[in-house]
Amino acid sequence: MTIFPSQTDAASSRRAWILLGLLWAAIFVLRLLGPPNLLDQDQQRPASYVLDTVQNGNWICQRDYLNDITSKPPLWTWLSAVITMVCGRINLFALYLPGAAAMAGTMALLFITGKKYFGFRAGVFAAIAVVVSSAGSKWMGLARTDGVFTFTIVATAFLAWRAWNRGNGWTWFWVMGAIATLAKGPLGLVLAAIGLFAALWERKRADRVPLRGSHWLGIALFFLIAGGWFALAYHQEGRELVDKMLGKELVGHIAHDQKGRAPGRLLWQPTLFYLSNAAPWSLFAFFSLWRVCKWPAQNTDERRFERFLFCWFAIGLLMFSVSPHQRADLLWPIMPPGALLAGRELARLVSQFKPATIWLATATAVVLGVAGIGYYFFPLRAKQPLVQQTVALKKLAGEWEQATGGHVQLTNMDAPMVFQFYLNILRPVMPPEKAAELLRGPQPVFVAVDDLGALDEARQTNDPPVYTLLPPENERDRCPVRIISNRPNFL
Repeated sequence: MTIFPSQTDAASSRRAWILLGLLWAAIFVLRLLGPPNLLDQDQQRPASYVLDTVQNGNWICQRDYLNDITSKPPLWTWLSAVITMVCGRINLFALYLPGAAAMAGTMALLFITGKKYFGFRAGVFAAIAVVVSSAGSKWMGLARTDGVFTFTIVATAFLAWRAWNRGNGWTWFWVMGAIATLAKGPLGLVLAAIGLFAALWERKRADRVPLRGSHWLGIALFFLIAGGWFALAYHQEGRELVDKMLGKELVGHIAHDQKGRAPGRLLWQPTLFYLSNAAPWSLFAFFSLWRVCKWPAQNTDERRFERFLFCWFAIGLLMFSVSPHQRADLLWPIMPPGALLAGRELARLVSQFKPATIWLATATAVVLGVAGIGYYFFPLRAKQPLVQQTVALKKLAGEWEQATGGHVQLTNMDAPMVFQFYLNILRPVMPPEKAAELLRGPQPVFVAVDDLGALDEARQTNDPPVYTLLPPENERDRCPVRIISNRPNFL
């Protein structure tokens, strides 16, 4: 019995689940074992949100290591904080597991739904396509909310599809939409619902299914869940929350980017992001978009579903193209519909081959994909300066804990959050003048410093000498942080 039969059965489904599970686990393990890159892609702030939650009890609204209020709702932070508490201290596993679990959930939804409407092979290919790519491997190991946000959008979108076809069940759509809003904001609800524009596409067909059903209970629950959290956060933080989360992050990103560019200035860029980050499957997805328009499926349910996916992907891509705030990771919510469309094209392409041949080709592609991801995680990325600095900070944290036994108070002037992450602490930054004042005092002081020049300028001519205790002299070229003290040793 083969994993790629023309008709699915229970044994083949089990084999497919095993294949997808092993694929997911292999990429996640590679990501955890690869050299860390926490200094890159703005992962320091989310890590500090987790520490603020666990160590300071700020579950409603968090602040980062610079004492700036969070820019995103807290769903990812909550998940990572719970894992951190189970682990006993913060680590990469706690930061990356929420995104990796979201990928596992997305793969499962694509396999189940793709199998139902496009066929068994299409479901398997779609699940593989969403993870074996540049975007998918990054999704599996990024201390940001984007992966969790994408899964909540996929779940909400499929609930919208289900409610449209049944004429009921909209309450679950709104509840899941509230969870998506808690992941990154109300854009999640919009991205999950744009596939419903397919109902307009279908409006002239005799077999059309109109949008029907009650939304009132769902809307009430949406505002209770998402609005309830926002009300609690506003009670805690006040106007600063509105200015940051709604003013700067929501309205600001719609109106202009960090360079002041207006909407529509880089219309082509998200398409290039998608083609490269979802390659090679992105080419099949774009071909499928053309086929949906040129030769729609004859089966009623399949045609309606392909149009739902088309609207989800195409309108979503248009939204991201018009937006002035552009980043490749922002496209993750439209990659699942692209993967489903690509999976169906791949299934059509291999339909003339024997199941054993399909299995061999799929296994080869998966092995090559995982090998490529492993090659990127290890020899390639290890050469990046930010990765080397992250590794150096991890080593410095270990040397500090070994030298002090973890029982000496460390003051932070301006060390990167990554250093505190590896020490499992969250210390506020301080101006150089304050650090210099502490170092000239009679008590033993140990200060983590990045900008030595700023500290030197803040010192006075008659200040007592200070000593650089860590890192060792032969490692200082690679490490951005110094442990400075008014004592020559740790005693």
